[in-house]
Amino acid sequence: MEKRATNIRRLILAAALAATLLAVAWLEENDADIEETVQPVLPTRSAASSARTKKSAPGLLQVEQLGQRKFSADADDIFAATSWEPKRPLTGSAQSPFGSGQDGRTAPPPVVTSPPPPPPPAAPPLQFKYVGRLTEGKIIRVFLSMAEKNYIAKVGERIEANYRVDRIKDDVIEFTYLPLGVKQTLLITNNNPGKFQ
Repeated sequence: MEKRATNIRRLILAAALAATLLAVAWLEENDADIEETVQPVLPTRSAASSARTKKSAPGLLQVEQLGQRKFSADADDIFAATSWEPKRPLTGSAQSPFGSGQDGRTAPPPVVTSPPPPPPPAAPPLQFKYVGRLTEGKIIRVFLSMAEKNYIAKVGERIEANYRVDRIKDDVIEFTYLPLGVKQTLLITNNNPGKFQ
C-alpha cells in the first residue's frame, strides 16, 4: 500500500515537472515574438532648471552634504570583548594601593556574591494532539498526532523514547517525560472528542 502511494506520488511529481517544462518552452516562444519599442525621452526644461534638478534628484546621493564623521576619545573600544559581567571599579585617585582612601580610612572589602543557582530543568510542553481512542475489551489505545506524525499508544508504551503513556482516562491522558521523569497531562476536551469502539 505504501509502495503504491509512493509510486503515485512520483507520477504526480513527474507530470508536474513535464507541465512546468512545457509552460517554460511555450513562454520562451511567445517572448521571442514580442518586440519592445523604446522611445527616447526629450528634454522639456532649460539647462539651468536641469542643473538644479540634478542637485536635488531623489535618486542621487550628495556625498558632500553628508559631512565628516567625528570620533570621540570618550567612546568605547569597538573591538573590545563584551561581557555581561558588571565592570569593576577602577583603582585610582579615590583609593590608594595600600587599602586606604584619600581621607585615611580603610576601604571596605568588596562584597562577593555568588550567582543564583540555575533553575531546575523543565520538560518541554506537550505537543501531542488527541485524535481519538479505540477500546478493545479492557485495552484502550489512543490516537495522537505530533508534528505531522501519528501515534497509537496504550498504557505503558513509549512514544519516541521521550514519553511514556501512564494512564488513560475519559478526559485526561497522563504522560511521563522520561529524560527528566516529569509527569505531564493532556486534557481531552469537547473539541477533540474522537472515540472509536
